[in-house]
Amino acid sequence: MVATVARPKATAPKRRRSVGRMLLGALIVLGCAFASAAVTLRVGAAEHGALAVQTDLQAGHVLTAADLRVVKGSMDADLVPPGKAKSIVGRHTKVPLLAGTLLTSNAVGAPAFPPPGLAVIGVAVKPGQYPPDLAPGDRVSVTPIPEVGAVTKTKPVVGVVTKVDRPEQPQNPAVVTVLLPQPDAQAVSTPAAQGLVSLMQISPETP
Repeated sequence: MVATVARPKATAPKRRRSVGRMLLGALIVLGCAFASAAVTLRVGAAEHGALAVQTDLQAGHVLTAADLRVVKGSMDADLVPPGKAKSIVGRHTKVPLLAGTLLTSNAVGAPAFPPPGLAVIGVAVKPGQYPPDLAPGDRVSVTPIPEVGAVTKTKPVVGVVTKVDRPEQPQNPAVVTVLLPQPDAQAVSTPAAQGLVSLMQISPETP
């Protein structure tokens, strides 16, 4: 009879697990901010309506009347009614909001983004350096590109896309806003600003 020895399971480094938890939490925050379809209006009942944002807004944006529009229907959840528009104007958005997102009272107030321990950077990328259909909420690997003849020791880092500003001319760089753990953001911020990084979309991290 041959005895078998159970192999110990490999464990990921503590930092990787903590970074994963932070980014998973950020994905949940972004999911709540971006999933406007999850908060809907029942059309056909008494038309009370609710307020929605006209354009994409960053966290900390000061709301104006031009940012808002009325969506007709009966109210669900914690939506802000049109009659409270004056109380909303002049307040800050807590998290990023996509155009069409229905406003809730929890979406306005003291900015709560980025979460503690995380930072936001802008990444300049040319065609071929990022997936053309990249969208907010996508998880990406940010990989520094060494200049010709140079050697870089900066390793790829993982973050979450919060915004994509595409140029009017396709040959021009796009600016992708990425949420990263603060030490990783500091490590890649310089090459990112110089357009010396590439973005690779990766699958969402499982809990």
